[in-house]
Amino acid sequence: MAKLNSYALSVALTKLQHGFITTKKGAKCLVIPIEENYLTEKDGAVYMQTDIVVMDVDVEKGTHGFQVQKLSTEAYKKLGADAAKEIKLPYLGNLMQFAKNNNDSVEATIIEPIEDDNDLQF
Repeated sequence: MAKLNSYALSVALTKLQHGFITTKKGAKCLVIPIEENYLTEKDGAVYMQTDIVVMDVDVEKGTHGFQVQKLSTEAYKKLGADAAKEIKLPYLGNLMQFAKNNNDSVEATIIEPIEDDNDLQF
């Protein structure tokens, strides 16, 4: 039987480049430019390529890994290897493993975002 692990992941969408929070028609909105953030559109949906790195040990405060944005294959080919290496894509969040209680119920672990010294310029 396969061993199942359950993880929680929170994505800090405001870490994406040139994104901002605004109000439109009385609703608070997050605006994320598609091209500037290397997002892709397909069949009416917008996608972001990411990598999730899982570690087999608790590194810090329940952290078992992390998620970072990654260029899509198309964007990488379009830019070329040298230009792609120069792009600084954001660290999006920590991966936390759910803790099991004695009664086998699942208890979520709170995810704390890591502060980044790299401020976005608007």
